[in-house]
Amino acid sequence: MSSHHSHGHSHHKPTNSTTPGQNSLSNALSASVLPVGTATPGAPVAHSLASAPGKAPSTIPSTVPSGASASSNKVIVVFKAETPAEEIEAAVKDCESKGGKITHRYNAALLGFSAEMPDTAVQTLTVHPHVDYVEPDGPVSIYAKNLLTKK
Repeated sequence: MSSHHSHGHSHHKPTNSTTPGQNSLSNALSASVLPVGTATPGAPVAHSLASAPGKAPSTIPSTVPSGASASSNKVIVVFKAETPAEEIEAAVKDCESKGGKITHRYNAALLGFSAEMPDTAVQTLTVHPHVDYVEPDGPVSIYAKNLLTKK
């Protein structure tokens, strides 16, 4: 009976020691990696990290004002009631030339259009003499949000 017991015990022991064994193995691995990582390979790691964010700003056009991004803003542009159609058309063309996309035209209840446009187009429209107001119609960038709340 006691031999059977020791058999059961030895069968239990390997399964128990495998887990701590693997644990101490991974601990030894991470321990050996750390000092090495901080010594020599630390330089290339830091370098690759530094070059990654450096690439991002270069994709932003230089024409974008500081603080603006090229991200798309969903807005509704509302013109003053007496605005001539050609003024609205010109604003639409200007918006599209900056990379905007007109998603809906309004000419019944209000004059204007909804569009997805970059910050530069939002900025142009917020100072447009015929524009009554521009309001968010979905996600807008922080820069655009600041422009839209200035009124």
